[in-house]
Amino acid sequence: MRIIAGAMFFGFAALSAPLSASAQATKPTGSGIETITVRLSNFAFDPEHLRLKANAPVRLRLVSEGGRHDFSAPAFFAASSFPSGSSAPPDGAISVGSDETVEITVVPHKPGNYPLKCTHFLHSLFGMHGTIEVTP
Repeated sequence: MRIIAGAMFFGFAALSAPLSASAQATKPTGSGIETITVRLSNFAFDPEHLRLKANAPVRLRLVSEGGRHDFSAPAFFAASSFPSGSSAPPDGAISVGSDETVEITVVPHKPGNYPLKCTHFLHSLFGMHGTIEVTP
């Protein structure tokens, strides 16, 4: 039984290689807010390390490329604020449906490193985790 479980683990791990895509950072005309695109795939965030500046608003554009995922960073969202009319994601996680795009604008305040993961069953174990770094 352990041999079968091990073979399944390595099989899933091989299938979980991140797609070859890079993060896109852009400044939309007129808004002055940087947009960072994060791709959520089986089983990776691309990029897996986000570097944000404290007290600078940023729009996170979360794009699921097949399958349901979530962008869970409770400590990061707790140390951030949100524009008027919006609020922190419930439980610090944003659910992104299969082939769906979700955008959220956030203002990180406290410098530090914050863990990021997908909380769906086994996704984090298979590599869907990362870090959000907030610099002064």
